[in-house]
Amino acid sequence: MNIDTLKDQIRYLTNEEGKKTDVLIPLAIWENILQNLPLEIEEENDHKTQLIADLKQSLLDARDGKTYPLEQLWEND
Repeated sequence: MNIDTLKDQIRYLTNEEGKKTDVLIPLAIWENILQNLPLEIEEENDHKTQLIADLKQSLLDARDGKTYPLEQLWEND
């Protein structure tokens, strides 16, 4: 489903001043969002977990003297 199709199905609620306050979307679209949302959150958490693990390993390597000249790190294999 493309974004233009979604826009046609979305309705907005407004207050007395005409400002948008809420959004109404069809249930099928909402269920699709809910179904896919946890995957995105899990993927983001996996990336953060991996980043933290890599940083910890880098600190341990530096502590143990396992360092490399900056020029060597920039070299393409």
